Amino acid sequence: MERSDKIAFAQGKTVSIVGVILLFVLALTVHAAFSKLNLDQYGDMVENYAWGALWQWGTYKHPPFFGWTTAAWFAVFPHENWAYFLFSAVNCGLTFAAVWRIAARFGDGNVQLMAVICAMLMPPLSFLAIKYNANSAMTPIWAWLFVFYLRGLEGRRIVDAVMIGLLATAAMLTKYHSGVVLLALFLHASFDKQARAALLSTFGLTVLVVFFVTIAGHVLWLFEHDFLPIVYAAEQGDGEWLHIFIKALKFVVGVPLYTIGALLVALLVRHDKSEKGPAFQPANIARLRDSVQGRALLAFSILPFILTIILGFAAQAELSAVWVLPIFTPIAVLIALLVPQQWLQRNIGRAVTVAVIYLLGMIASGPVIAMLDRNYGGFESFRSVPLEAVSDRIDELWLTESGGAKGFYVAGSRGLADGTSFYSRYAPLIVDGNSAEYAKGYLTPELARQKGLVLVCFKGESKCTDASTKLVGPLPAPQDLQVTGINGKGSWDIQIWLVKPQN
Repeated sequence: MERSDKIAFAQGKTVSIVGVILLFVLALTVHAAFSKLNLDQYGDMVENYAWGALWQWGTYKHPPFFGWTTAAWFAVFPHENWAYFLFSAVNCGLTFAAVWRIAARFGDGNVQLMAVICAMLMPPLSFLAIKYNANSAMTPIWAWLFVFYLRGLEGRRIVDAVMIGLLATAAMLTKYHSGVVLLALFLHASFDKQARAALLSTFGLTVLVVFFVTIAGHVLWLFEHDFLPIVYAAEQGDGEWLHIFIKALKFVVGVPLYTIGALLVALLVRHDKSEKGPAFQPANIARLRDSVQGRALLAFSILPFILTIILGFAAQAELSAVWVLPIFTPIAVLIALLVPQQWLQRNIGRAVTVAVIYLLGMIASGPVIAMLDRNYGGFESFRSVPLEAVSDRIDELWLTESGGAKGFYVAGSRGLADGTSFYSRYAPLIVDGNSAEYAKGYLTPELARQKGLVLVCFKGESKCTDASTKLVGPLPAPQDLQVTGINGKGSWDIQIWLVKPQN
């Protein structure tokens, strides 16, 4: 192939890859916007925003970064469900872009396109990521951290060292489980002779300095708040060894099962039955050991998986593949590398066709899923609680009683308070964990009385009023509200207390 032909080929594949990623972002947004009656089943997505809008260095459950990114997004976009699903889809798109850049180190445009398509066909990197939370937020961060790690191995540029340090901090501030990827890369850098030279240079020192400087604020916050998110993480699970073992076994089995779609497409690209040749070429994976970048990819693929299992047993935590979505990122690249080069060159169009059909099906299925959910869906968790309608009612009451002043505080039942923080046009801030103690870093009784407070609780929920009475004293009489589920099934009795601002 002449040089001009190679350039045209590369440009053509770039257009195809970018086009497929953009089509995925559109398809997932439309699918979610039409198929979901609410943002998610557990109220996690409104909770993300409620935490992020506080702009604190942590919350009682989690470190803060994925909340910050949510709040930053909605500083630009409207507080609508479709905009949130677009955010989730863009998050996936950023992961696929990183997969593309990783694959570019190991194969031509066909390999890169195949890797992106394989990633799209893995539920942990697509459908499961519709719900934006700490798990899905980690995925592009881990992926881009590895991209810059590869860049660092290739050139040892200080700008790449700075990016590694920043992304390492972002990973840890998203979920502490990210420690496994940092340890994996550190182990590779320590034991790989070529990588070790970078680790023991100004490049490695720069990474460490940037990481420790940028994470220092969170460390100080942890000391000031009694290590709340670490305590919360340690308390998850029942500590029963049998349950831990069963969960670990499901985790080990579940990871390869999630790759079946990608493997089937890889098989589709294989040669025709009339021609001879292997369906997969494991030698391509074996050859990764010949370069420092290849060995890094193997470490990124294997070590976080192993370290997660070790950590699960050490912490007596119940593992789930849904909690470690980022580990699927390098698997997409490995599957693409398994396909013999000659079959990729001849039949990559088959994979593209499958991807387009898959994405069009994703779009078409949205209204159908919504119809089925309305007619046959259940009545549980926050799946059909009309959080936006509750927020609208609170806004009406706040406007009538308090003149519509912005920036009041909202406490009460999880989901209801968080939903009000997200949907309300008056930009209220939550009382973290419905606890005056948890919120002590940004909220005092004086400030609560000055700004005003709304308490919203499911009727009969015990201890729902505790934080509010500690902040503002005795509460006025509640106002009762009954709301019907979004799918028209069931109803919830809700009580609302309004404490007017005292200017």
